[in-house]
Amino acid sequence: MPEEKIKEDNTTMTAEVISLLSLTEGEEGVVHSISAGRGLIIRLASMGIAPGMKIKTLKNSKGALVIITNGTRVAIGRGQASKIMLIKSQGPQDVIGKAG
Repeated sequence: MPEEKIKEDNTTMTAEVISLLSLTEGEEGVVHSISAGRGLIIRLASMGIAPGMKIKTLKNSKGALVIITNGTRVAIGRGQASKIMLIKSQGPQDVIGKAG
């Protein structure tokens, strides 16, 4: 898996870049990149899924994934989710804010 160096408060951490499919229910991450064509990138951006956006997985079982980003619940197919690469959040902090 690719790794990304993250600089935070004068310390450098190494974070693993993973697919959205790899997150289990309740886990959070920040969109690193989207490996898709222009049409899908535009469609995802219209749903609030773009690099730098924070995402929390609400459901990841059979069928579509249900996620929350920017306070909005979104269902996306597994094929689309496999093209969304994230940096998984570390620790218990609330990444989404009002993700309730």
